[in-house]
Amino acid sequence: MMNTIEQIINRIKRLEPFVVKVSVPEHFAFSGAVPFDMEIMGSTAMVTVWAASEAEAVRRAEEFFQNTP
Repeated sequence: MMNTIEQIINRIKRLEPFVVKVSVPEHFAFSGAVPFDMEIMGSTAMVTVWAASEAEAVRRAEEFFQNTP
């Protein structure tokens, strides 16, 4: 289903910054743009993600680390 402009604007208004802790894969290497502010300490990253919920923020941060070669 397509989102209307009003639905998109309402979602943007609900976004909040969440700082989430995620594991960094052993052979992780940055490639391209990084969509989040983050600090990596050893095998743990503290990632600031703008999202509608903490669960969404965790999911997006984990996806970034799992899908980046």
